[in-house]
Amino acid sequence: MLVGGVLLLIDSFLKWQDVSVSVGGVTVAAASRNAWHGWGFLVGLLTILLVAWLVARLAGMDIRLPVSDTLAAAALGTLIALFTLLKVLVDNEFRTTWAWIGLVLAALVAVGAWLQVTAGGGMETLKTEASGLKTRTGGTDAPTGAPTAPPPVTPPPAEERPPEPPSA
Repeated sequence: MLVGGVLLLIDSFLKWQDVSVSVGGVTVAAASRNAWHGWGFLVGLLTILLVAWLVARLAGMDIRLPVSDTLAAAALGTLIALFTLLKVLVDNEFRTTWAWIGLVLAALVAVGAWLQVTAGGGMETLKTEASGLKTRTGGTDAPTGAPTAPPPVTPPPAEERPPEPPSA
């Protein structure tokens, strides 16, 4: 995932679309776009997030996420592949080889995410964790064996003393 992510990040700055107008063999106008336009903006941000997260993990940093590393890898890999595919399909005019290479690199990231999912217990593990997330964020079903909140504690009533007679 790391190699694919770094290469995709580099590729995202190259020309994914390129057009030029020539008159008599002389180029009079030219324009190009890298992957950071449209859906590619999300690809770039997610790829930076993926690379930073993987480098931090390799450096031994303990990053506490509300989800497991397996679910985080699956989500990032899937989203990067999906948004790269959308970028290539939507911006299909004047596409260059770099766009196709980016799509292959995004697929490589998704394969790396899939390998992490299989090493982390497979799809059943992800389904179990995802259903636990649903119940923690307001779902109606409580997970089996989940601790319940203790009932509210009410202070014991204070002893009542009879009123003292007025002193004379």
